[in-house]
Amino acid sequence: MMGTGYDDLQIMADFFNTHDKRMRFDGDPGVEHLNHPKDLYLWLLRHHLISKQEEVTKEELELAVRLRTEARKIIANNVFEHDENGLDAFNELMKGFSFTLHFSDNGEELKPIRSNGMNGLARLAILIFELKRKKVWHRIRVCSAPDCQWVFVDHSRPGTGKWCTMKACGNRAKNKTYRHRKKV
Repeated sequence: MMGTGYDDLQIMADFFNTHDKRMRFDGDPGVEHLNHPKDLYLWLLRHHLISKQEEVTKEELELAVRLRTEARKIIANNVFEHDENGLDAFNELMKGFSFTLHFSDNGEELKPIRSNGMNGLARLAILIFELKRKKVWHRIRVCSAPDCQWVFVDHSRPGTGKWCTMKACGNRAKNKTYRHRKKV
C-alpha cells in the first residue's frame, strides 16, 4: 500500500488537487472533481486505496471532501486557508476513523478496520500520519500564486519551494517583482 515517501506525498497532492483551485477568471471557484461517489471510487481505485469490489457511498464522498478540506489547512505554507484551529478540527475529524495495529515479521503498521470507501479514506488518514511521523509532510506545498494554489510535492533540496512550477507561476511572480522595482 505505502510506497516511497515521495510517492505517498504525490498521492496526497493528487488528493488535494481533486479540487483544482487554479483560477481561469476572476472569482473562479475552481473545478471540483469529486462530485459523485463514483468519482471518489475511481480516484481511490486508481491510487490502490480500495479494491474493485468495494463501493463508495454519498456519506463517504462527503467525508472525503471534509478530509481534504481539513488536511489542506494543515499544509505548512498554506496561507490561503490558514486556520488557527486547523489541527483541532483535523483531530476531531480523525475520531471518525477506526484503525488496528497489525504486527508481522516484516514490521508493524496501522490498518483500517472498516471496508469500502471508509477503507480508502482511512488509508489516506494513515498516509497523513505516516508522512508527518516521517517528517516529510512539509514537502507538501501550496503554490504561493493566489490565482493558482495548486498543491505540489517540493523536490528542492531545502524543501521550501514556493511555486508549483518555475516556468509559469514562479516566472510570473519574478516578472511582477521586477516590473514593480523598475517603477520605483
